[in-house]
Amino acid sequence: MIINQAVQNYLDWKVIRSPRAAEVYKPYLLRLSNFKNTDTKEISNSDIVAFNHHLATDHNPPTVAFSCRVLKNFFRYLNSVQESAVNPFLIQEPKYVHKPRIGVSDEDYAAMCKTLNPWELHDLQKLTVLNLLHDTGVRVSELCDLDVNQISSTENFTSIETKKNKHIRWIMWNKEFHQNTLLRWLGNRICLNQKQSLFLSLDKPGRERITPRTVERWVKEIAAKAGITKRIHPHMFRHAKAHRMKASGADLKDVQMMLGHVSPYSALIYLNFDKNEMLANAQKFL
Repeated sequence: MIINQAVQNYLDWKVIRSPRAAEVYKPYLLRLSNFKNTDTKEISNSDIVAFNHHLATDHNPPTVAFSCRVLKNFFRYLNSVQESAVNPFLIQEPKYVHKPRIGVSDEDYAAMCKTLNPWELHDLQKLTVLNLLHDTGVRVSELCDLDVNQISSTENFTSIETKKNKHIRWIMWNKEFHQNTLLRWLGNRICLNQKQSLFLSLDKPGRERITPRTVERWVKEIAAKAGITKRIHPHMFRHAKAHRMKASGADLKDVQMMLGHVSPYSALIYLNFDKNEMLANAQKFL
């Protein structure tokens, strides 16, 4: 089987269980097919090593490492349908220094909120988005999928479908934010059109549902306006949520359930100590 066809067959199979994974895996597999578009049975582990070296010339170590994980899954699939002789066990991820996973600090979050005018419609929507990211720790895609009918006028919580595993989980936000900001945005939002999306593009014809890329752009612009020089992106709010929960006494299971992880190991990654936490803990044992 030519690798282009094999990639398409794999993605068609993968999308049944995990559409998001199929979407993320696709560009990594296309890089392999562009590197060596041949019959999958002719590809060897040496070719995979050569491909990784080729990838490393233009991409950083985390990208190469993730590509290795994608290739392992791909060749496990090909082995199961007897279309490859590559041993997935021999596909090794490169070792590299992991950057610390930091969250948005309380000071930076407050500074970002202060740049927004809650009485201006565009800013009100952005302020609502920032508050939900901060209070709930939802993924950006989960935030963008929220609908108007998921927000109650009396309850400061709702259920959502976890993006990666399709499980239902509950998220909760601050009551003061619910009364002063979220309900005011909801009232304005319902007056705009009859579509279901809670957040929408105000400046585009049709006012469609916003995308994760839009939220990323908003966060970047708001951080710059607040005078924050370090890079701020929406996923950092999830890390901040995990660290706040830990500081309040939450255990690993609490963090796992709140962030919607399948495995406790995934939640554990979010709880890696930052510099200040490491020094504070070290101080206890001096």
